[in-house]
Amino acid sequence: MATSSLGTTRVLLVGSVLLVAIAWGVQRVELIYAGAEVGMGAMAALPILLLAVLSLLRHRIPQRLRPGPTDLVAIYLMLAIGLPLAGRGFVHYLLPALTTGFYGGFADPARRYERFHQYIPEWLVVRGDAAAGFFEGGEAVPWAVWWLPLVVWGMLLAGLFTALWGVATLLRQRWLGEERLRLPLADLPSALVDNGGSLLRDRRLWAGAAVPIILYGVNGLDHHFLVPGTIPTWFDLREVLIDDPWRAMAPYTSRFRFSVSPLLVGVVYLMAVEVSFSTWFFYLATRLQLVLVDLIGRTGDEGAFIGVGGQWREWPNFPPHLQAQARGGILCLALLSLWAARRSLGSSWRAAVAGWGEERSSWMALLIGSTVLVSWTWLAGASVQMSVAHGALLLLSVIGVTRLRVDGGLPVLGAWLLIPNLFYFVAGTGPDVFGPSTYIAFAFLTLLTFGTVTLWLPLHLEGERLARESGGHGVGRTLAVGAVVGLAAGAIFALELIYDRGLFALDQNGGARSMARLGRYIQYIYAESGAEPGDPDGDRLGAVGFGALITALLSASRQWFLRSPFHPAGFVYATGLGGLLWGSALVGWSIKVLVVRYGGAGTYRSLRPFFFGLILGELFMRCLWAALAPLGEPGSGYDW
Repeated sequence: MATSSLGTTRVLLVGSVLLVAIAWGVQRVELIYAGAEVGMGAMAALPILLLAVLSLLRHRIPQRLRPGPTDLVAIYLMLAIGLPLAGRGFVHYLLPALTTGFYGGFADPARRYERFHQYIPEWLVVRGDAAAGFFEGGEAVPWAVWWLPLVVWGMLLAGLFTALWGVATLLRQRWLGEERLRLPLADLPSALVDNGGSLLRDRRLWAGAAVPIILYGVNGLDHHFLVPGTIPTWFDLREVLIDDPWRAMAPYTSRFRFSVSPLLVGVVYLMAVEVSFSTWFFYLATRLQLVLVDLIGRTGDEGAFIGVGGQWREWPNFPPHLQAQARGGILCLALLSLWAARRSLGSSWRAAVAGWGEERSSWMALLIGSTVLVSWTWLAGASVQMSVAHGALLLLSVIGVTRLRVDGGLPVLGAWLLIPNLFYFVAGTGPDVFGPSTYIAFAFLTLLTFGTVTLWLPLHLEGERLARESGGHGVGRTLAVGAVVGLAAGAIFALELIYDRGLFALDQNGGARSMARLGRYIQYIYAESGAEPGDPDGDRLGAVGFGALITALLSASRQWFLRSPFHPAGFVYATGLGGLLWGSALVGWSIKVLVVRYGGAGTYRSLRPFFFGLILGELFMRCLWAALAPLGEPGSGYDW
């Protein structure tokens, strides 16, 4: 069947204009008013809502200007990759990381940070008066100082994007052609592209949308006007687990909350029941692990790892080390996925050796992108061996997180598990373990795990599904244009706003608190890991191995027992992000099981519009409260 290109010149131009305009508004909503996130989040609100609006109105647009299905897919993909980069998905974390170390107490020669500054390459960061102006504001952007670091970081992202483009095209045949993974998060965009007009006029959809509209409408009014009161969306089980040993289920560093999000319930309804069941089941199992640890008296044992920059990314920072278990699960998922794809990859490799074609292009993209990634890390200060190891672990982590999203179905953003910590678990920390330049490189590279670069690979695969259904091709080029435009627009608009108002003011009386905090966190990482001696941590390494083992056993059980209720993705969700997901997973799983058991497949399909409505309704409320945020005081926005 003949296909048309997604990335026609007209569509790329329209998508770029929309992306630039929205990126300008996102800076003000997020940085000044602390409004709701609309460019990223569990599911990005603006790209999906804009797709819905275009689907609804496109038949009223003159024929020669009317967007076709492939045009809608292209615009959606450009916004979905570009908007996160323009805001909290990368730019908002990159800019303070490059300046914080050279302002205020961090620049004091008497403090521990200054001794590392000589090892930071000049091209990597922004120093001197330009750093001071970034925090104090009231001046023009010193572009002569900024252009080189921005270009250098752009080259890193370009290398990573190229490598992931190669991975996507190499795994596409196995995951989409042979395994036929459903990619549940593409269901709603697919429905909007295919038949958005009739879907958006469906009463069942509006019945579902009414739930989050009422919920967040009431709660938003209470946030701004203190009336009429809030409708609770969560319950903290610490309030009832007050006796030993059960109170060990809810430590401060691993809260035990039952929370429900209409959006997540809608997503869970679209997922396989094995994944949703495993998510809440294994999360409750982690609570029993905490009780067992308390009974054997190890809740105060934080291990040898010093927790660079603070322990919060490893919470709970005592056995059973749940985040380390999740890290092992992610790496195991990646390795199992590559092993399962070995024949497909081997066939692709032989075709690439035989002659030039798509297969050779894919392998060349992976090779070139990986070379850029490793070279960048080496130039930033790490040794060649550590640069290669870091690059390999980063790519494996992205593949593992992608498998979670495209197979499991829950919206996961970011490789939230800091990759350098694996090296510190194995070798320890301190001046005698790695050189100061290596600690510097690792600290700044953690920006990749805080951003949404792990969204690129699943978004590429979801885009491939949408392109096939709409009769298009050229997903990689469309995503590349969206990424470049989003990154450039976000950097320009964010810098202009920050140099005008000052990050200090936006932190204290605006929406840039997390932005400023991460800038400080990067400095903590290299200072603590490079200066504080720490031994290898066998407990956390054991937890990584335990997580990998359980994931492997669950994967094998699905081969041995076709009706196994357990899914390895659910285990990783539970140990890594279970506190955020388990309540919605339980509610969505219960509803789907009851619907399928007593109503059958026909009833399940007929109720899909209702659950699409739950998703769209919450996304609409995010956009509504974001649009209303500038009517209030700086920093007063409603963001749940």
